[in-house]
Amino acid sequence: RGDHLLAAQSYTRLAESFATDTLADDALFLAAREYQAMWRKPTLDPQYGGEAVATYEMMMELYAESEWKDSANKQIAVLNEGFATKDYENGMHYMRRKAYDSAIIYMRDIVTKYPTTARSRDALLALAEAYDAIKYKDDKADVCKTLKEKYPKDPEVVRACGAAPVVTKAQSPGS
Repeated sequence: RGDHLLAAQSYTRLAESFATDTLADDALFLAAREYQAMWRKPTLDPQYGGEAVATYEMMMELYAESEWKDSANKQIAVLNEGFATKDYENGMHYMRRKAYDSAIIYMRDIVTKYPTTARSRDALLALAEAYDAIKYKDDKADVCKTLKEKYPKDPEVVRACGAAPVVTKAQSPGS
């Protein structure tokens, strides 16, 4: 009926009250889904997204053999994309205002906390741009090295950092 908070709390109570029941993992999975449903947009307060991740993780920890484990991992990945997007949007807010130090903090967090998300690439590109703007050449070189390793043929990476060096068979990495 759309009362996600009440549903999440009810499912959680059910799992706590009947922890050994075969439906306890189902209840925790459904509680997490209800919390996730309350975080509709990444730009909004991520409290319920955090509750969803914590509940999915608790379910997987308590019920390691649960049939919901793969689904929970997929939903955590979806939520992590949302968290990364939220941080990216905040970082870009500072980039547009040329507050590069603040933008760098957000972008570094994305790369560190959410390295497998699509926004990680975007954050690395934004870091290269920010470091270039404030003339931090060594930091930009480090970011560009990472970008070239991860995305060697990406046109945006080539535009931001230049082409990755071509290694022929005659050359060895240490030569």
